[in-house]
Amino acid sequence: MNIPPRNLWIRALTAHPAQTLQMMVENLAKNWQVNYQLIPQSGLSLLQVKDGVFHEPYYLGEIPLANAQIEIIDERGESFMGAALVMSDSVNLAVALAVCDAVMAHELSGWQQIAELIQQGIEKRSLEDLQRGAMLSKTKVNFSLLAQEEDNAED
Repeated sequence: MNIPPRNLWIRALTAHPAQTLQMMVENLAKNWQVNYQLIPQSGLSLLQVKDGVFHEPYYLGEIPLANAQIEIIDERGESFMGAALVMSDSVNLAVALAVCDAVMAHELSGWQQIAELIQQGIEKRSLEDLQRGAMLSKTKVNFSLLAQEEDNAED
C-alpha cells in the first residue's frame, strides 16, 4: 500500500466524522497504554495573513484549535510518539488524530485501517476541491467585455 505524505494525514482523516475516528482508535488502542506528553488543549488562535498589496501581516480573526501530543506504549513496552494540531474545538478529536499519527508513522498494528481511511479522505477532499474550484470559476468576471462595451459606446 502506498502511504501518502504525513502532511496530508490530518486533512484526510478529518474528512471523516470524528466519531468514526474515535471508535477506530478505541479499538486499536485496547491493548496499549496512551500517555499524554502534554495535556491536550483546545482554544482559540488568531489567524494571521499578509496583505496582498503591502505584504503587511494582519489578523483576520479567531479560529478554534486543538492539539495533542501522546506516547503509545505497546504490549512489549516499546514507546511510540504521535501528535496532532487540528482546527477544531474537540480535544478528543485531537487525541484520536495523534494516536492515528503514531500508528501510521511507526506502522503499528492497525496502520492499514488508518491508511485506508486516509486514502478515502484524500479522495473526499479532492472532490470537495473540484467542487469549490467549479463554484469559484463561476464567480469570475471578465472585465474585458466591459471595456469592449465602453469602446462601442464611444463610437
